[in-house]
Amino acid sequence: MNRLTVCVALAVALGTGMGASIAHADGFTYHGSLQDAGEPANGRYDLQLTLYSAQDGGHVLAGPVTLYGVDVKDGNFSTSVDFGPMSLATQGWVGVAVKSAGGGSFVALDARSPVAPDGGCPGSWALDGNAGNPSGSYLGTSDATDLVVKSNGGTVAIFGTNGSSRLSFPYAAVGAYSTAIGYNAGTNFEGSIVTGGRNDATFGTNIRDTGPNQVILVAQNGVGINTSHAPDNNALRDELTIAPSAHLPGANADLTFETSTTATGYNGFNFSAIPGGYFQLNGLHDDNNVLTYHSLMYINYSTAFGGYGVFQFNGANGPGVFNVGHNAQTGNGAYLTAGGVWTNASSRSFKEAFQKVDTVDVLGKLVALPVQTWFYKGSHGEGRHMGPVAEEFAAAFGLGSDETHITTVDESGIAFAAI
Repeated sequence: MNRLTVCVALAVALGTGMGASIAHADGFTYHGSLQDAGEPANGRYDLQLTLYSAQDGGHVLAGPVTLYGVDVKDGNFSTSVDFGPMSLATQGWVGVAVKSAGGGSFVALDARSPVAPDGGCPGSWALDGNAGNPSGSYLGTSDATDLVVKSNGGTVAIFGTNGSSRLSFPYAAVGAYSTAIGYNAGTNFEGSIVTGGRNDATFGTNIRDTGPNQVILVAQNGVGINTSHAPDNNALRDELTIAPSAHLPGANADLTFETSTTATGYNGFNFSAIPGGYFQLNGLHDDNNVLTYHSLMYINYSTAFGGYGVFQFNGANGPGVFNVGHNAQTGNGAYLTAGGVWTNASSRSFKEAFQKVDTVDVLGKLVALPVQTWFYKGSHGEGRHMGPVAEEFAAAFGLGSDETHITTVDESGIAFAAI
């Protein structure tokens, strides 16, 4: 048994009898922490308290008072003390001796602890707020010991000496300067943040960071940004839901990714969820703080388009349900009709560098071209197909941009010439 930390405050009632200052400790509360053999004490202990006029030496002001069977849990205790009438005009000091309850001899502890005749203990924090704190004040530990916060006897937070924070239970290991929040949360590396991490039969094993400076969010029942409900206004499910801020009704919930390219510009992507069933993916360019959006993909399901979905690429705005572009760089407006017919862009205004075709020569090459039936690998379920292979088609006619694909406009053009 080697250390007892004590700080008591006496509520003082001053009298004038015989010109002396008389104080009576009217059942004050005495808080302390006790270690036994270097570990937080647990059990019942007898305490013997004596009030002195000085930290060392001095004379006895009151006591000794013996407190029997004081309960100590995790090294902490709280009990009532009454020294009776005594003289205490200024600072007093409590000397403490301690022994196990009901046995052994009292062992005096080395240091005496201060007793203030009025107000709080030096350096103490009031439970109803503090004001006028001196420079350098702090709440925490002054040695290489984790700061532990408890509630109802159970640990609710640990702030480690390695700069880590643990707001979870039970407590798993954490890396330096990292943060773990939630049931069974923990980190493996420095600088990471992990929230959640629950381990049960439904959710599976713990999720931890796999390298330093990661942010891991574990949410078994969904993640909501600006919302706690799914789009159907029910509880979140196992999904990510992004909604407009509650104070901005009717606003869009956009998601933007930016990558710095120069000192003044950013490139990236912008995802826009637009009221009315629209979704748009934009290419983003920011030059000299001027944002420019280039539509890359547009999806809509709306009665405005006849009650069917519309899927557009590269800013296309055509008559089909699947549209590609509007100029030579983006597809010239090719589209898939509502009935399922693919329609190529074929206007003379889209074409250039015309050359005449020897139709007899085309017919001869077509007759010599092997035409077979076949299956696409791994896709036998879609049925057998008929046609040439791209390598032989390219060798015969020299059309297209590679030897692995055949365009529909080239196949139909050769058919027209041969007919």
